[in-house]
Amino acid sequence: MLKRVDIMVDGDLLDEVIERYHLADAREAVHLALKALLDEKDGAEPAEEYDEFSDLSAWQRRRSTDTR
Repeated sequence: MLKRVDIMVDGDLLDEVIERYHLADAREAVHLALKALLDEKDGAEPAEEYDEFSDLSAWQRRRSTDTR
């Protein structure tokens, strides 16, 4: 179930996260942050369903010279 919410976030912080983790937009950044918090608390068990936000490898920092 998707829910629409209006939130205020630091624009510079949001832009930095999107750029650093190669995310598509603010929605993806917020979704990944919430999911990472829950997974961290639950012991990082794998998600039951796969969607475009399920790949938490986006949180891994990548350098521009990384070829992975």
